[in-house]
Amino acid sequence: MVLEEAIPKFSQWIGPAFLWYLFAASLLAVIAAAASWLVQSAVYGPLQAGDRVYRGILSGVADLLGMSPRRIWALARLAIQESLRRNVLVVLALFAILVLFAGWFLDPTSVNPGKLYLGFILAATNFLVCLVTLILSVFSLPADFKAKAIQTVTTKPVRTGEIVLGRMLGFAIVGTALLAIMAAVGWGFVVRSVQHSHELLAEDVVEIRSDDGALAGFEGRTSLDRGHRHRIELAADGSGRTDHIQGHRHEIVASTAGGATTYRLGPPEGLLEARKPLRGTLRFLDREGRPSAKGISVGAEWSYRQYIEGGKLASAIWTFDGVTEADFPDELPLEMLVRVFRTHKGNIEKGIAGSVRVRNPTSGLQSDPHYFTAKEFTIDEWRIPRTLSTTTSDGGTKQVDLYRDIVSDGRVEVVLQCLEPAQYFGVAQADFYVRSGSGSFVWNYIKSCLGIWFSMLIVTALGVMFSTFLAGPVALLATLSVILVGQFREFIQRLFQSQVTGDSTIAPGGGPIESFYRLVTQTAITLDLEQTPFVAAMKGIDTVLLAPMRLGAGLFPSLSSLGTGDFVSGGFDIPADLIAAHATETFGYLLAFFIIGALCLRAREVAS
Repeated sequence: MVLEEAIPKFSQWIGPAFLWYLFAASLLAVIAAAASWLVQSAVYGPLQAGDRVYRGILSGVADLLGMSPRRIWALARLAIQESLRRNVLVVLALFAILVLFAGWFLDPTSVNPGKLYLGFILAATNFLVCLVTLILSVFSLPADFKAKAIQTVTTKPVRTGEIVLGRMLGFAIVGTALLAIMAAVGWGFVVRSVQHSHELLAEDVVEIRSDDGALAGFEGRTSLDRGHRHRIELAADGSGRTDHIQGHRHEIVASTAGGATTYRLGPPEGLLEARKPLRGTLRFLDREGRPSAKGISVGAEWSYRQYIEGGKLASAIWTFDGVTEADFPDELPLEMLVRVFRTHKGNIEKGIAGSVRVRNPTSGLQSDPHYFTAKEFTIDEWRIPRTLSTTTSDGGTKQVDLYRDIVSDGRVEVVLQCLEPAQYFGVAQADFYVRSGSGSFVWNYIKSCLGIWFSMLIVTALGVMFSTFLAGPVALLATLSVILVGQFREFIQRLFQSQVTGDSTIAPGGGPIESFYRLVTQTAITLDLEQTPFVAAMKGIDTVLLAPMRLGAGLFPSLSSLGTGDFVSGGFDIPADLIAAHATETFGYLLAFFIIGALCLRAREVAS
């Protein structure tokens, strides 16, 4: 799973985030007050303009503090009734059509069908729910202004803040109901789509005997289902598992009755999971075995994964903390995802061989290598046993204990190497982890829907805010523009960091001036520019330009960062710290949009 930055603890995140929120809110408040003063000064003069702005701020604050929950709920009920009158439930029929015909264009024989189905359902649900609430929120108030129905409301003892909050609450309830229905239907669709089984007949199983003729086990392959078969290796008692194909495997149970043996395959395992990973820190050794700040670049524009060269001493080393015998008493479950970069075709059907070793970070004692063949796009598993073999200095072997000899104060190193010359393994820090347990996939799916809910709330609040002072179509365009700019928030932040630190791997290509220069000169973004005075000046101008862009981008909500669909479709448990951070961020945006919308509606002449 792609995880470009480690997820911080909520207790570590909240402090800097709160300070940034206060700074951004104060900056916007000062800018808004200054703009209001300038406009008022052109009409009433500087002194009177200052007095009007001051009185307006005080009356606005008093208006917000005097809101009534009963009036807010009454206005929210009106918003819900308005949504039903606009036939908002039609979107459920559209969603049902998408689910009914999804099987026509979703390939069940894909590398990971569970990820495919989950990605489709979550994306469709997110798009439809946000689209419906967006249309409702941006056209509601402008329609009332046009029909002069807003005068009926403003003549009552209703405050402008109650009007705005009532609309936000009503449309949010509608969106929540739609999301709950779509999520339940989507869950049933995903579970039904990935469930399958295979047949394993006795004639498809071959006995494996040792040199002395004793029965050692069985091997064979299953029937074809969903476009794939599984190879099986069973113990002498007939128990075992299939191999890992299309992101899953099956448990096998053998039973004998009347001299005949039958085999029963369990449901697919690995498609709908919620792995809880214990992640480590990654470092590299170069081809000579010396420490390196990063791996080898193979020319890919996206530098998330670094590569190690095969047939050399190049290694990728993960250091894990918190590995204790109490948590993993029998074995240490290690899971890994390795990408391959080939410089020549080789034996394309065989795959690229590699090795993994565990090592004591203090003494350097390491186990003998575990050899494997890289399975791209598929999580490979290795269960490190308690007893390991290690090669001694005289060429012999001895048995060592995992926790007594390899793990040092809860720390252990995992060393990965590519064994084939002129081939490369690509890895990132999140690609190797110790599996510390499994969570509930149902609860993980619900947590993923929370990300959609957060996005829906922000879209609703944005639409209502803009509709307080803009016409419906203009409010729609303004909301879409804010959402679009927010999608590039993380990129602009990485780009600014790259300019300040000089590390082009963070965001290759440079700022706007450098990008234009590369475009004109047809220079690839992965190539470093020659350090000339012109290039230095160009980078300096880019840094100056990116500073306000970085500040402005931080004010826009990023709906993509709120989404957690990659976690659930990749089979990883969504951390509670991430959910807490997203919930806090969403509440911060909702509060800001509500206050802005209430003040804008109060400043607008609605009774004329």
